[in-house]
Amino acid sequence: MDTTTNSIFDKFVIGANYWPRNYGVDMWKQWDKDEIKKEFKEAKSLGLDVLRINLLWEDFQPHPDIISEDAIKKFDELIGICHDVDIKIVPTFFVGHMSGENFDIPWRNGKSIYNDPFMLRHEIKLVRFFAQRYKNESSILFWDLSNEPDNYVKAESNHDAWLWNYVLSSEIKKHDKNHPVTLGIHQASLLSDNKFCPEDMGEGNDFLCMHAYPIYTDTCIDPVNSIRSTYIAPFASKLTKALGGKDVLFEEFGATTLMMSEEIEGKYYKTVLYSLFANESLGALAWCFGDFSVGNNLPYNTTPFETHFGITSSDGEPKLAGLEIKAFSEFINRFEYKELIPKECDAAIVIPDKYYSALFVGSDYTPERHFRILLNSFILAKEAGIDVEMVKASEKDFSKYKMLIIPSAYRKGHLNHDQWMRIMDYVKSGGTLYASYDGISVDGFDELFGIETQYSMVPKDNTASIYIEDRKIKLNYSTLKFNKRLIAKPTTCSVIGYDNEGNPAVVINKFGKGNAVLVTYPVELYLSYMPDVYKDDKTYKIYKLAKELSNIKPKIEVGSPFVEVKEFKYKGKELVIFINHEDIDVKIDVNISGKIKDLISNKEFDLDNFVIKADDAVAFLM
Repeated sequence: MDTTTNSIFDKFVIGANYWPRNYGVDMWKQWDKDEIKKEFKEAKSLGLDVLRINLLWEDFQPHPDIISEDAIKKFDELIGICHDVDIKIVPTFFVGHMSGENFDIPWRNGKSIYNDPFMLRHEIKLVRFFAQRYKNESSILFWDLSNEPDNYVKAESNHDAWLWNYVLSSEIKKHDKNHPVTLGIHQASLLSDNKFCPEDMGEGNDFLCMHAYPIYTDTCIDPVNSIRSTYIAPFASKLTKALGGKDVLFEEFGATTLMMSEEIEGKYYKTVLYSLFANESLGALAWCFGDFSVGNNLPYNTTPFETHFGITSSDGEPKLAGLEIKAFSEFINRFEYKELIPKECDAAIVIPDKYYSALFVGSDYTPERHFRILLNSFILAKEAGIDVEMVKASEKDFSKYKMLIIPSAYRKGHLNHDQWMRIMDYVKSGGTLYASYDGISVDGFDELFGIETQYSMVPKDNTASIYIEDRKIKLNYSTLKFNKRLIAKPTTCSVIGYDNEGNPAVVINKFGKGNAVLVTYPVELYLSYMPDVYKDDKTYKIYKLAKELSNIKPKIEVGSPFVEVKEFKYKGKELVIFINHEDIDVKIDVNISGKIKDLISNKEFDLDNFVIKADDAVAFLM
C-alpha cells in the first residue's frame, strides 16, 4: 500500500464492533469479565484482529469533574483480557448514540458538545486521562473520538464539527504519540450536509473512518447480495478518501438476519470484504460481533432488528458471515501486507465541486443526488472493466489518468469555469473524457463534444431509449421530471447512438490529441432510481467504448460485467482477485489460460472453464 497506510497499520485490519451478547449497552454497568473473555476468545478464533469498544459516556464521566474509578477499573480488566487473548481494541469516546437511541449525560443540560467552552473543557479532561494513562498500551490499536456523533447532538455548523474534532484529536496526540486518532463518521456525512465533512475530519485525524449499510439508504433499492448493494461500501470508502484526502478504514458494515437469510448475509459479507480490500481500504469492521439476548432493553426494544446484526448467534455459534470473515482472515494472513502493491487506477470519476451545496436553494442538487450519480457511475466503470478512483474537481493535474468521467453533469455547482478549462486541456493533450448531461452549460462545451446546442428540456415521456446500432445495444430508462436532457446538432462529432425521437444521444468527438464522449441524458441518475436494474442493463458498454478510446488495457480482463478484477504486485509476481458482485453464477472469459490454484479455496481449476459462483471471490498468483 502507500506509505501512509504502512505507517498506520501493518496489515489489513479485520474486526468487529463489540457489546456483550447478554448485556448489550449495559456492558459497563453489568460487568461480566468471564463472559467478555469468552467472547473475545470466540472473536480471536474467527480471525478478528480487533474489537471496537464503546465507552458509553454516562458510564465513564458521570459528572463533569469525575472520571469513574469503577469504569476505569473495568477498562483495565478489559486490557488484561486483550493481553490474555492476544487481541486489540479500539476505544471509542463520547458515545451518546447507539443503535437508534440516545443515552445522554445528565449534566449536559442541552449544551452543545462541540462549541460550548464548559463541555469542551471537560471532554478534553476525559481524552487527556486516557491518552496519558494508556499511551504505551500495546493492546490499543487506535483511538476513536465518537460513534456517529451527529446522531447524538447536531452540530450547528461545519466549523463547530471541525473545532471539536481538531481540539480533541490534538489533545490526544499531545500526550500519546503511539496511537493514531480517528472519528467514526457514517454515510450521513456522504448523503447529507450533517456538518461532519470528511475534508474537515481529515485535517485533525490520522486516517478516516466510514460506516455504510445498503439497508439504511434509499440510494440502494436492490437485494443486499446484488451488485449495487455490494459496491456501496467500497465506493463509500473511495469517495471518503477523495473528499477527505486520507486513507479510510471501513469501521462499520453489515446486515441483520431479521431482514434476510443467513446465507444471503454471508454472501454479502464475502463480496464486501474482498471488494474493500481490492479498493484499498485500510480494513473492515463488522457490525457487530454477536446477536443480542436483551431485546427488551434499550436500544433494542425500540429497534428490534438490531438484535440480529451479529456475525455470531446469541448462543455463541458463528453465523455464515462469521465463517466468511474467518476465511477472509486466513487468506489475508497468507501475505506480507507491506509487499502488496495495488495497480494504480487509470481512470477517475470527478466529484462535483459543490458536493455539499450546489448553490440552488431548495433544489434537488443535494449530497444524496451526488452520491447517487457517483455510485452508479462507479458501478458502470467497474462493469466496463475500469479500475476507477474518485478525484475532486479542484484537482490541478489530471495527467496521471487516461480517462476522466463526469456523470450527469448539471449547470451550477458541478464544475467551475477554471476546472472545466483544465479538463478541456486534459482532453486536448490526449486524455479521454466521458460525460453525461443534466444541464451543464460552460464555454467550450460544444467545441469539445463537436455539437451545436439547441436547447435542453425535461423528457416528454416517462421512459427513454438509446440505440447504438453498430454495437447492437438498446438501452431503456425510466426518466425523471427534475433533470434535463440535451437537444443538439452534430458538427464535428460522430453520432453513434440515437434516442427514440431520433435525436443524437451518444456522440464521440476527436479534440486535439484526445477524445470526448457525451451522452445527452443523465443515465447514471436514471439508473439510481431503477430497482435491481444491473442484471440486464448494458449502459456500461458506453463506458467500455470510452475505455477503448482511452487505450486502457488491463493485463487481465473478463467478459462479465458482474466480476470485479484487481491486480496487486507481490514479491515479483502478481496477485489477481476476481469478485462476483451479483447473485448469479457467472462463466467468464479471461484472457489467460491454463490451470491455477485458487488461494481462497485452495482448489485447482481450469481457466478455460472459469465459473465464479454467485457473490464469490477467486484469487491466484501469476
